[in-house]
Amino acid sequence: MFKPILLPITKTQKIILFLLYKFRFITVLQLQKYFHHKDTHRIREWMTDLKDKGYSSVIVDDSDPTVSHIFCLATNARYILEEDENCDKNFLKRLHKEKDIKINSRNHFLFLFDIYLYFLSRKTKGSKLTFLTQQDLKGYDFFPKELPDAYIAVEKKGQTDKYFLDLFDESRKHLGVIRFTTRKYIKFVEDGDWQANTKNSPFPTLLYVVQNDRRKKYLMKYGKYKLSKTFEDISLYVTTQDTVRFSNDKVNIWEKVE
Repeated sequence: MFKPILLPITKTQKIILFLLYKFRFITVLQLQKYFHHKDTHRIREWMTDLKDKGYSSVIVDDSDPTVSHIFCLATNARYILEEDENCDKNFLKRLHKEKDIKINSRNHFLFLFDIYLYFLSRKTKGSKLTFLTQQDLKGYDFFPKELPDAYIAVEKKGQTDKYFLDLFDESRKHLGVIRFTTRKYIKFVEDGDWQANTKNSPFPTLLYVVQNDRRKKYLMKYGKYKLSKTFEDISLYVTTQDTVRFSNDKVNIWEKVE
């Protein structure tokens, strides 16, 4: 296959490409928070350069100039990312389609990055955060067949807390999706799949992010009912998208279903 001449990019720009692989869609403002920059000037320079060199694409809403530009991978990124054996080669062959992903799915990926930023903001000195998206989880055989949106591990003082995170936003708004996901996890634990493949380690805590308080209220009732019907030790916590958006690092945003 013909390989284009690849123009050089910086180490930080390579980090951005791997973030785009992991989360698929990112805005300049999100990257500003990730890199802790005071303004967006340097970020915009990096992203313009990546676009001009064919490593990223930009999605612009011509009908509303106030909407942030959204970036995703473009075809030249393949030749950098494929050097990492953990990157899915089949996905990299389809980068020309990334820009055409439907808006609800695009917003889903964008909000997952917001959740990632939330966990980074809660990270304490000496702790280690692992945040694996579906892109990272491909090929693991001890996760549910229908993967969570993210697997999260927070390690501190020799103890590791593990989580499965699912986002039920506009792209997954139907109550049937919430019910199916909850039943899926309960069956997964009851079948012993997790325990058999992880030396009987505790099942990860479930974290659900829902659209609004109405959905949260429904899930608190439904989750309580379903968990009461199983003998397995499963913990479920819920929050809303707005709670994540407007949270600060001193407030616990999760409410336990019990």
